[in-house]
Amino acid sequence: MQFACTSHRGLDAAIGHYLDQVGVRPTHACIAVAGPVTDEEIAFTNSDWSFTTGGLQRDLGLAGLLVINDFHAFALALPGLAPHELCQIGGQAHQEHGTKVAIGVGTGTGVAALVWTPSGWHGIASEGGHSSLACDTAEDFALADRVRAGRPHLSVERILSGPGIGDLYRAVAASHGRNAETLIPDEVLTRALAETDDIAVETLQRFVRWFGSFAADAGLMFGAKGGVYLGGGITPRILDLLRRGPFRQAFEAKGRMKDYLAPIPVYAVLAEHPALRGAAIHASQTFSPAP
Repeated sequence: MQFACTSHRGLDAAIGHYLDQVGVRPTHACIAVAGPVTDEEIAFTNSDWSFTTGGLQRDLGLAGLLVINDFHAFALALPGLAPHELCQIGGQAHQEHGTKVAIGVGTGTGVAALVWTPSGWHGIASEGGHSSLACDTAEDFALADRVRAGRPHLSVERILSGPGIGDLYRAVAASHGRNAETLIPDEVLTRALAETDDIAVETLQRFVRWFGSFAADAGLMFGAKGGVYLGGGITPRILDLLRRGPFRQAFEAKGRMKDYLAPIPVYAVLAEHPALRGAAIHASQTFSPAP
């Protein structure tokens, strides 16, 4: 089941509605949230929801509650994905215990890593989507300046997200001296994929190139010999373009690091709700009694 955040006053109300629907009352839970998990109080990055871990546990009558970042959960699911749930985009075979990086674009931009330890895989949460957007060409710098106008900081998420596609569409139109229509991100994607709007087509091409470049940046930062994994709501929709478009070219276009990046495989994750699997894995590992 899926529910819009705007349909409920907060996470407790959404969970309560869900539990009423399924008729189950768990004793323990792990929740993956789209935002930083650093202390007792949790605030969503792209929603006005917030809660305290202790308060939510009490309100739901749980004996135990874990809260982790949504892409931390996504990363935890990666080793268990079946071959048919992955689509490889270039590179060679991944190293069995090589570090894996998970990146996703949707409402925002998520980044996490998975490293092998003597006790198994260990997830590393991050807020890498809020790092500064990198530009390589004069055209990129000009577009970035248009998107940044009025903002103190231009993060990766300001471009590589659903809202970012809308902002980029307007910036591309302005670069051609045209006034862009007011379109929601889904309309930009639909027009671009159908090739019925030249501004939308250029927008998506630039989006994919920036996506490839940022995926490579994350791969370099973590030494992702285990592969870079793409998720989020936008990835499946643009899969064909990721496979045949400028994504892989941008991924490897890192000067002296081209030979380092060329063997690293990139995978589009086709599985439904992998973060739910990762949250279940984390709960099982934490709450299951020791043998």
